[in-house]
Amino acid sequence: MSAWAQQWFREVSERLAPNDQALVIPLYGSFADDLAPCLEAMLKRGLAVIVVDNNPLGAGAGQTLPCTRYVLNENRGGQAGGLNRGVEAAIGLGARWITLLDQDSRLEAGDVVRLTEPWTQGFRQRWVVGPTVWDQDRDVRHGRRGGRWGGWHRTRLLISSGTTFQASDWPELGAFDEQLFIDFVDHLWCFRAQARGFQLWQHDDVVMRQCFGQPHPNPVCRYLGMQLYSPLRHYYSLRNLNRLLRHRDVPLDLKLKESIKMLVKPWLWLVFEPSRQANAKAIVAALRDGFGLNRADV
Repeated sequence: MSAWAQQWFREVSERLAPNDQALVIPLYGSFADDLAPCLEAMLKRGLAVIVVDNNPLGAGAGQTLPCTRYVLNENRGGQAGGLNRGVEAAIGLGARWITLLDQDSRLEAGDVVRLTEPWTQGFRQRWVVGPTVWDQDRDVRHGRRGGRWGGWHRTRLLISSGTTFQASDWPELGAFDEQLFIDFVDHLWCFRAQARGFQLWQHDDVVMRQCFGQPHPNPVCRYLGMQLYSPLRHYYSLRNLNRLLRHRDVPLDLKLKESIKMLVKPWLWLVFEPSRQANAKAIVAALRDGFGLNRADV
């Protein structure tokens, strides 16, 4: 982007009316101390901040954070449900653009605003966009490169954190699948969006550094690119694979890749992870519940 174009966009960004852009952030459990200053900066930049408290018993964690709207969801539909309730609240506030953010992700307020460039600068309209994601643990870029256009590169998968879209496109994009609860939620949403004619793009100059899970204690698993997740997350990833494989919008190569990974990963969970009994229970529950997609008590 030329220096003139950058200056023009900054001037336009400063003139955005309050609530033109909303930030949706679901909360579950504890959150880092730097989250409140991050959200305060978003509010000062003129963004509406929607905090969705997803704690099962409504502990009120979101009420301690600066926000425009506090939504109590009590984990109905998991992460997917929290995102859906947040988007609904943002639309209710009259937001034109909506950006999603995980509680462990961080973006500068100015970078969040820059994600509206496809529409404020007159780019193509049927876009869903996000930042370039850098995996800090593996020191690699997350995602698959596609075609390029200006300061953007095309991808076929965005993680939910940083995903930005026009509020007017929400009815056509559709809600996140709450049956999945958490794992593969962004996968199915992105591939369905593309099947409906939307293009997915990542901003070259807006970079979000992200950690996925905790570093795995075993060197073999680290070499294979695995992170350490809880038995509950293992349950959802294995259970939801069935849904992924049956979905017509998911490309065959991804189905094959995830199938091969899930033929190997459960054995590694049992051999190399500390919660072996809980992992075994989660695996059995996931195989039992996979076809019905019923949430299990694991």
